[in-house]
Amino acid sequence: MYVLSYMELYNGDCLDILDTLQEKSVDILYTDPPYIPPQHSSTLTKYKKTLGEMGILESFYKNFIKQIDRVLKDDGILIIYCNSDSYPMFYIHLYPYVKKMRCFIWDKISCSLGYTFRHQHEMIICGERNSMKYIKCGTGDIFKYHAVKANTKTHPAEKPIDLHEHILKNIVNNDSVVLDTFMGTGSIGVACKKLECNYIGIELEHTYFKIAEERINT
Repeated sequence: MYVLSYMELYNGDCLDILDTLQEKSVDILYTDPPYIPPQHSSTLTKYKKTLGEMGILESFYKNFIKQIDRVLKDDGILIIYCNSDSYPMFYIHLYPYVKKMRCFIWDKISCSLGYTFRHQHEMIICGERNSMKYIKCGTGDIFKYHAVKANTKTHPAEKPIDLHEHILKNIVNNDSVVLDTFMGTGSIGVACKKLECNYIGIELEHTYFKIAEERINT
């Protein structure tokens, strides 16, 4: 564990680290998990896709959400990045643990390269816990922020820091504890540092962890 002022960074498996966190100690789960089945991610289109491969992710995230339920406060909130394939999986498994779910859209403003209906957005599922207080932000649920340019990315799925700041500033205060279980190279942590809220970041891959540690430290 590395303690950086009001931040804690862990290099390890998030399920193992979650076991060590105190019950009802987290205000916000804000994270960008992998939402492509591992086998398909590694081979892309080299084999035929089946719905069965989603079971790999489903089993993991079903257990993951149970662990989050233990550490997240009853008035907390969950914000999880996903896509059209994984959104139903998160929705089904979050349903018993929240009173309300919303779908946010990250509009990347410009389309990806290609033909037909080109990719321009990602989905974000937001779950409000049973005792969560009313949020008086009045902002819309479509967030228009350019994607991180490919030649400046430190992680394949890196999201823009200003997008994280926009969402988080409406739900955090200086006492909030934000948990990011899939830290990657630390973009969410950098946003939390700017907003001066407490942050717990967990990343399995050591290379990404070291990049995150450096970014958050500077």
